[in-house]
Amino acid sequence: MKLRFALIVLACVFATPAAAKKYGKQVRFAGIHPVPKGEGGGICHIEAPHVHIYAANKLEYRTYADNNVFVGDPVAYGWDGPKYAYKGHHPIQVNAVVGMPEPYVHFCYINGPHYHYWEPPEGPEFKVSGGAYFYVGTPPPVYVEARPAYIGINTYYEPIVYTRPVVEVEPPHGWIMVGAAAPVIVAPRGRVRGGVGVVGGVGVSAGVHVEVPAPTIGIGVHVGGPAVIVGGGGGHGKFKHKKFKRH
Repeated sequence: MKLRFALIVLACVFATPAAAKKYGKQVRFAGIHPVPKGEGGGICHIEAPHVHIYAANKLEYRTYADNNVFVGDPVAYGWDGPKYAYKGHHPIQVNAVVGMPEPYVHFCYINGPHYHYWEPPEGPEFKVSGGAYFYVGTPPPVYVEARPAYIGINTYYEPIVYTRPVVEVEPPHGWIMVGAAAPVIVAPRGRVRGGVGVVGGVGVSAGVHVEVPAPTIGIGVHVGGPAVIVGGGGGHGKFKHKKFKRH
């Protein structure tokens, strides 16, 4: 109890305007996210809205209710919690990631196999094959419009050394195939145009081989209610969600 009280007091001290002025600009976050190497590295585990004094990059985050929400692959930064394999681009209900009611759907633009710490919502737009989720829905205009701004996440992840999921299966019928260099044009089901098409065929049963490196987790505080300023690390919190499943 004494330790918890001390941490809460420390958070309150950092949350003062004087501290913000001394330590740097306040940047709002919600949900778990990686901590920059220069700030200690690892994962911040605070799920409630909170504030850090470092910026969020534009490729791995989406802005929701003035908070930066991480939508990249947390395993690349040492995450050892629940994880689910995906392959290719797919929609993300950003609001559900942080347990908020106002709907906001965006897309993940990571090519190939990767992880997220949530499952997609139940429905016909995702199919599981070989232990990985494939998006088989029709990409909306927002996917096409935002792709040039976010497709660079693949170059961002290239130098990061970590074990990605191995998905050795034929993609399920309806999977959206994205060409790396071709422009994106939404195509009717069953055709291929401009690097985006629909793949037919039957999924082949296979496993997903996963090896996750040991994480480096920052130390911080977890305080409910209003946002708090936290330094380089993160605190531990329970997963809260609505539409996305996290075990």
